[in-house]
Amino acid sequence: MVNSNLNPDQSQISYPPQPALDRIAKMGIFDTQCEGHQILEKIANKWTILIIYALTQETKRYGDLKQQIAGISPKMLIQNLRNLERTGLVKRHIYPTVPPRVDYSLTPLGESLAEPLAVLGEWAYQHISDVNAAITQYDNNPKSEDFWQPK
Repeated sequence: MVNSNLNPDQSQISYPPQPALDRIAKMGIFDTQCEGHQILEKIANKWTILIIYALTQETKRYGDLKQQIAGISPKMLIQNLRNLERTGLVKRHIYPTVPPRVDYSLTPLGESLAEPLAVLGEWAYQHISDVNAAITQYDNNPKSEDFWQPK
């Protein structure tokens, strides 16, 4: 199970983000040629994050993942599992049975990604009402439509 980085007495995440932001700024992360940028393309999508979260709980079969991750299509689940296996984050174990049984689990590299993703998930959960309020405010502001119009 993933450890929490939250202080129960605070509504803020208790890790200091600035040193990481300073390091990222020096990496060239916005350049598509940057290897860090290329890795983010492979790991930073909602399905990857949800699959990693699910596999932190235990080793799972395809059907278990499909059932747990609401809204994911079979095609997207397969594509993301293959991508995660290819990038070394997920291990696929095939049992020689009829029909074949396939289990998915996190590799040590995948486990190392679980904690940073958990921080992102905690932030999202803590700020649901803030984000929804901002969306409502934006959508109810008649000038927000004008911003995107060419001048």
